[in-house]
Amino acid sequence: MAQLVVRPFEATKLDLPQAATGLEQHNHILEPEFHQDQYVDAVLNAAGKKNAFQLGDETLLVRSISRGRQPEYADDDCDLESLSFEGMLQRDGTRHGDDDGKANVCALKSNCIRNGFIDFDLARSVSRAFFTKVKDRSSVQKGDLLINSTGDGTIGRVAVYGQSFPAVVDGHVSIIRFKDPTLSWYSASYLMSDEGRDQLYRYINGSSGQVEIYPQDIARIWIPGDDSEIMLSVAEKLRSACDKHDKFYEEITDARAHFL
Repeated sequence: MAQLVVRPFEATKLDLPQAATGLEQHNHILEPEFHQDQYVDAVLNAAGKKNAFQLGDETLLVRSISRGRQPEYADDDCDLESLSFEGMLQRDGTRHGDDDGKANVCALKSNCIRNGFIDFDLARSVSRAFFTKVKDRSSVQKGDLLINSTGDGTIGRVAVYGQSFPAVVDGHVSIIRFKDPTLSWYSASYLMSDEGRDQLYRYINGSSGQVEIYPQDIARIWIPGDDSEIMLSVAEKLRSACDKHDKFYEEITDARAHFL
């Protein structure tokens, strides 16, 4: 939430040093962030904690933070088969198979990313051919941290992809792939806290509902570390909660299936 603050215009510049071209003093952008104590203190507090790390720390990531892309949806309301995708929970409580590699693939939109879990009921599907074409950029893997990056009301929501079946995300979702998936679950837990949300909100750009947070700004967010045992414990609590959520939905679907 924006608050009134007074700072000199020159203080809002971020230098983009390029020593090779000598443009250090001429090449800059305006800081896309709020400078009120509420947001600054969140950063300083997290950064000052033991074993703190930034989401964009390349030593911890498999690849740089990126966004998905707009899917070419394969589902058609007039073709019920096209609505299914590999891993989809069916009306009888079972999961849709891969149909020998021919089944459609799950496509997650920003509204699928809830506060800590993923709502696959809202997912759509893309073809295998489209998945193959975009998987290097847009596919997600088990253990990926997903952050909604656009839209008033949805921006800043986080979840970890905990499924084994393939999926892609649209261009409104950022993908963070840690070498150690425990960091995904731990980071998601922090980003759902008040302090974590203040850090996310600090870097929001735009207005009038057309807001977004860019991957390079997500990379600046600090996650307060701790002893490895404590970090693992926090991560496992969120992972366990998501497993229970999935199990609950599977069992309630199975119960309804008795009356089909």
